[in-house]
Amino acid sequence: MRLRKGHGLLFGVLLTLAGWAAEAHAELVMKVLVVNPSETEVKEFDIRNPLPPEVKPEHVLDADGLKVDYDSQAGTYILVGRVTLKPKEAVTKRILLEDVWVIAPDRFSSLRRELSDIMQKLDGTTYKERGQILHQAIDRRLSEVEESQEQPFVHPIQHITRYRENIKSIQMVEAEMVSLRQLMVMAALNPPAKEEPVVVIEGAGAGGAGDAGKGSLSILATWRLIFIILGLLGFVSLSFFLVWQRQLKLQLAKQAAKDRSESDHATSGNGSSAAGLEPLPPPIEPRFPGPPVKL
Repeated sequence: MRLRKGHGLLFGVLLTLAGWAAEAHAELVMKVLVVNPSETEVKEFDIRNPLPPEVKPEHVLDADGLKVDYDSQAGTYILVGRVTLKPKEAVTKRILLEDVWVIAPDRFSSLRRELSDIMQKLDGTTYKERGQILHQAIDRRLSEVEESQEQPFVHPIQHITRYRENIKSIQMVEAEMVSLRQLMVMAALNPPAKEEPVVVIEGAGAGGAGDAGKGSLSILATWRLIFIILGLLGFVSLSFFLVWQRQLKLQLAKQAAKDRSESDHATSGNGSSAAGLEPLPPPIEPRFPGPPVKL
């Protein structure tokens, strides 16, 4: 709680005390004690006492003359007011609050009901064993929270601390429920395979019939795998053929265009040389004075 001195006094020590006391089964009382330490002067104090983060304005049943305001900086609701105290005078504000530090029983029943529905859907699937592990962990946490809430508390601070620990356990339960829901979705997308008919060979015993059934299942699975691989290979081959054919057509079109361009260029070049160029004069043989040189 923060108190501010009025009248611009520069001396004196302000004492603030806050306490909790049990008022009823579903109510708590928050006590705020304001003391004027001065022995000679009357002082005015501004009260700004923060409420616990779980408390909202509708949970304040009686503010004892104070008002509930919201502190945007702290992000919590606060009690505000002003009192004038005589020298050595003290005043106690009793704020009656609803007991919001209890997890509703409906939340436990809702979680257990959803847990039972999911386990029924996982029954008979390959995810049943993993679901049972999560089911046991969730059921254990819920039982621990329920037992914790049933225990009596000596001091309201202990009651609030226990509630916050239970909320953390419930959050862990919610996280485990998310994993359990994912298992349920995976089980719905991958239903258990139906049993294949067993081929019984005449003249074979019970053991031979079982071996024949296993052999038939293995052969069917093998042929299915072969057909899948052949289909994939055929698809890949067809894709390569179409891509190669397209590239070949583009290459042939480029080559034809290049040939036409070279042919046109050669034709225009021959015509211009025949029309515009003149024959070159005969080469002039160099003449050097003196006798010829014999090699």
